[in-house]
Amino acid sequence: MTALKKHEDNIVQFSKGKKMADKFEKGYVMSSRLYRYEVRPFLSDAAKNVYAELEDRINGFKDKITDHVSYSQLQGGKLEGSKKLSTKTVSNGLKELLKLGVISIVSENSRKGNEYQINEVSLVEHFTKESTTLPSKALPLVKGSTLPSKAISTLPSKDTIELTYRTLSIELLIKSLRSKKPLEANFYNFPFFVKQQKAKAEAERKDKARKLSYDEVIKLTSERFSLLCDFSLWEQYVSSRSQTAKTKLTKNALNAIYKDFQKWGFDGSNESLKTSITGNYQGLFAPKQQFTPGQQNPKPSRWDEIQQLIAKEEQGNDSYGY
Repeated sequence: MTALKKHEDNIVQFSKGKKMADKFEKGYVMSSRLYRYEVRPFLSDAAKNVYAELEDRINGFKDKITDHVSYSQLQGGKLEGSKKLSTKTVSNGLKELLKLGVISIVSENSRKGNEYQINEVSLVEHFTKESTTLPSKALPLVKGSTLPSKAISTLPSKDTIELTYRTLSIELLIKSLRSKKPLEANFYNFPFFVKQQKAKAEAERKDKARKLSYDEVIKLTSERFSLLCDFSLWEQYVSSRSQTAKTKLTKNALNAIYKDFQKWGFDGSNESLKTSITGNYQGLFAPKQQFTPGQQNPKPSRWDEIQQLIAKEEQGNDSYGY
């Protein structure tokens, strides 16, 4: 008697193809479809990067719903040449995810890092009611007779701020020109110009107190001092003062000497120069007045003359314009 064939022998075997686990040689990380469709589109780049790191460490392991993750782990960048998130980016991403409820902190641990949990949530309803865009701010119109005025509804950028600053400066200038004291009333009182004026005044003060070389003094005084004294005597005096850095002349000193030479006259100035050169004095002294009968001229002491000269050199005089 012939045996009947079994029912299983008639079943045709079909190839099922590769499983998902076999498709990726090093495995794969499960990702929530709800997150991909209804959460990720609403997140910033910082939040997306932080979520991806948390997903790798939590969803990448079976039966694991929480994990301790430190800041350095969330930054990534383990491989040489790979990108690494900054601590600011990680901080911003965590704040955003926690605020929206996408993740939550189960426990805090300063050594191992906080313990995080990924939540199954949707942000569609949240962002339908609340707009994520920043409120636009209209900038003030620029008044002009040639260019048409146009309102700008974008957020202030670096270029916009600079344009606003320039517009404000122009408006201040126009206002000052219409006032009784144009530049003094408004324009120069603007903080930027006040600071600029102070810096300019400080630079001028330092320049007038700077020690001048022999060539610099001769160049500055060659034109005007030749009319007030014998210039060869003046050159000798400048040469003696330029021997050491301590005794070199300054612009303040030149202004004081120029004023004295005008007061003493040509002959008096030459007499003062001769006295200083022959006596090897550093300063210049007023020429002695001729004695007239019936007139008493109190003679100041040498110390008083020296003190007066030092005071003049320190104070300076702007009449000459060095």
